[in-house]
This record gives sequence, structure tokens and C-alpha cells, in this order.
Amino acid sequence: MKAISLAANERTLTKTTGSKKVRNSGRVPGVLYGEGDPQNIELESVQFENAVKSTSAKNFLVELEMDGTNSMALVQDVQKHPITRLCLHVDFRRLTDDSVITAKVPLLATGKAEGVKVGGILQTLFHTITLQGKPADIPETVEADTSHLQVGEGILLGDLELPEGVSALGNPKSRAIAVAASRITAKAEETEGGEAGEAAPAEGEASAAGDAPAEEKKED
Repeated sequence: MKAISLAANERTLTKTTGSKKVRNSGRVPGVLYGEGDPQNIELESVQFENAVKSTSAKNFLVELEMDGTNSMALVQDVQKHPITRLCLHVDFRRLTDDSVITAKVPLLATGKAEGVKVGGILQTLFHTITLQGKPADIPETVEADTSHLQVGEGILLGDLELPEGVSALGNPKSRAIAVAASRITAKAEETEGGEAGEAAPAEGEASAAGDAPAEEKKED
């Protein structure tokens, strides 16, 4: 996961009133957690909004430039306005080279499944998955090739291809992606089943007819 550079300053205005003044000045209040006491910071609203739009990951890496020093951090949580969806507050987690983090990233289905070609429906059961690993190893998205899937088949959470040292949290036997039967495929299966059922008695009748001559020979 590539870090996004952001300029930040120490924030002196705190609590509800102070945070409101920070937002009115075109900045976003935030808190940097990690080693030591939490640190109140603020960032340019436009710069942070652009950073959010530039990645599809909910938790992403940033390099905070503050007071002449750079700090690696993870965007842990973003509070947004319920109507405007603008960022109101950000929680960061300070990181080190040895930090192991958990991050939610999008799961993307690629390719056209064989089952979809015959009328099946592709279902993405996990739109995001939670990964654990070192920040530099965690990808921004995870792709799963679905081209080989037939109707009724799927890809398990534990079968997703991930970088070395990265694992997906959750039940590894849970289906992340599946191809379900549609009305078209279900009707086709019913039709095939009906034809097979009709063919069975015909074979039985042929067998019975074949046994008749044998019985006549026995009577002679």
C-alpha cells in the first residue's frame, strides 16, 4: 500500500467549539494515536478530501509532514457529515517499520465466469475484506479471477491470492464470491431433469419387452 503525503500542523483548538472553528477555517481536525500521548492535529480540508478520493481503501497509509519531520500513519477512522459527506474528523494511528495493521480493502471480481455465460448470476458476497499484515505489504485492492467458475461454484475467503505475509481475517471457508443459478439456468436444469425422467421408463419398457421372448422359450 503506497503512502499519500499530507501536510499537518499541531492543533491548539480542541473540544467541540474548537473543532468547529478549525472546520470553519477550511481545515479538518484529527488525532494522531500511537506511542505516547494522543496528538491533536489539523490538515487542509481540500488536500485530505482529495486523498480520500484517490484511493478505494477505507483504511489507507499517509505520510504526515509536520514540524519538519515525517511520520507514517494509518487512517483509522473518518467521520463524515451525514448530508454533505465532507470529512469532519480523522483518527490516525502512528506506525513504525515493524507495525502490523488491519485494513479494510475492496474485493474486486475480474473476468467473466463460465456460469455467467450460460445465464448464472455473479454474486460478490464480500465487497470489502479485512487484511492483516505490514503496511507496505497490504494491497489497496484484492482481485479475484472468476472466469473458471461454473453455476453453483464460488471462491472462498481462504482461497484469495494475497501477498506473502498478508492474511484475510474471517472464516476461511466463507464464500467471498459465487455464481448463483438464475431463473434461466434453473428452468434449463428442470427441463433436462424432466427429459431424463421420461427416458427412464422407456428403457424399462424396452427391457421388459426384451425379457418376454426369454419367458416364451422357457415354456416351450
